[in-house]
Amino acid sequence: MRNFRNFIRVLPVPLLRRLARDESGAIALIFGLSLLPVMGLVGISIDYNRASQARMVAATAADAAALETVKAEGTLAQRRARGEASLRANLSTLATDVTYRQTIEPVMRDGVEVGIAVEVTGNVPTAMMGVMGVRYIPFRTRAEATTGKNELVDVAFVLDTTASMTGSRLASLKDATTRLLTDFETRRGSTDQIHVAVVPFAQYVNIGMSNRNQSWLDVPSDYQVPVTETCNIVPVRRQVNCRQVPVPATPGNPNRMCSRDGVPYSCPLAPTPATTRTQCDTIVGPDTERQCTRSGGNWMRWTGCVGSRAAPFNAIDGNYANRIPGLLNTTCGQPLRPLSNDLSGAKSMINGLTANSETYLPSGLFWGWASLSTQVPFPGRGSTEALPVSRYMILVTDGQNTKSQSGNSAFHNGSNGADADAVTLTICRNMAADRASGIKLYTIAFEVTDLN
Repeated sequence: MRNFRNFIRVLPVPLLRRLARDESGAIALIFGLSLLPVMGLVGISIDYNRASQARMVAATAADAAALETVKAEGTLAQRRARGEASLRANLSTLATDVTYRQTIEPVMRDGVEVGIAVEVTGNVPTAMMGVMGVRYIPFRTRAEATTGKNELVDVAFVLDTTASMTGSRLASLKDATTRLLTDFETRRGSTDQIHVAVVPFAQYVNIGMSNRNQSWLDVPSDYQVPVTETCNIVPVRRQVNCRQVPVPATPGNPNRMCSRDGVPYSCPLAPTPATTRTQCDTIVGPDTERQCTRSGGNWMRWTGCVGSRAAPFNAIDGNYANRIPGLLNTTCGQPLRPLSNDLSGAKSMINGLTANSETYLPSGLFWGWASLSTQVPFPGRGSTEALPVSRYMILVTDGQNTKSQSGNSAFHNGSNGADADAVTLTICRNMAADRASGIKLYTIAFEVTDLN
């Protein structure tokens, strides 16, 4: 300090005055000194931006590698190799001076692999920050993909078994759904993880005769129609003057078309050759005789078929004090299969399905919903925070409604397709509003051209 003061003292006064007046040099000096930190900040920003970009690339690559590894088949080493190949491909866009390391490891829970974790760590060399002694910026990213083996899953297959599914469509339905069930068997972490219900539907649904005495169901007792005999005195009818008369040939119709479940198909009419038939004259009376006819005696039985409740209960899963009607002497196909972890049994049932009858989509949708929810008729598994249950409905169908509910009747004997469509839409909306069940609906359609 003393030397500095001596320096000030020896400066000539005129020189001090000139320095005070010469502002341009001072401004240049200040600007030069200020520019250094500004340039440093810009350099630091560039370095951090490079590091941020590298981390984004690594995060995307880790996500892709985790998914690739978790869905791959084979041993852990084989699956890890698939993930590493994915990583190399996606990390190839990094700058050549960026170094990185990766790990691909299984995520275990209670001794069971429930996912794959991919971690990428690396270093991005710096430019301007190197002046301050920071030679690189490290980055780290981690991605996990679950195998799904720690999730509880309930699935209802709602399958169209109407007459229009006959042939290749039904074969495709069986192939697709049983393949999916095989995939479920392969990927599930435990036997009880995935439960499956199968709901075949056509004009009606068969819920199984074992449910006859359930509180939510109203089934009349089986009964035999009484035998009645009716007798009347009628004139005697006699055939006289019998002879052979010619019957002309009739042309065929090779282009005749018929309809089954709303789907047209070829039903050619063969021609008939000319022939003869016996024709007699009838004489009535004057003699009389006693004629009797018997009727009745047939049985009215329940085979598991159910109809629909009156609106609005026909479109909601609830209010079962208003019971579901059982229908006597009605055809409805194979009984539905409630939720079960027996996936092999579900496949066997699907492979045995046959096609018949008309289409009423609301019937299938309603019972698919009822098979998944946690209340009657078929209460499924309840969710907890620790063990949530994911619920899915897979509707497989080939067409539109050809039958409708007859007013407030339990039967689906009407032909108002627009009314049946409206009920279908209402069920879908009500099911979507059922937050407690949280059902996700997927539809697989065969050769459907009307998507309105």
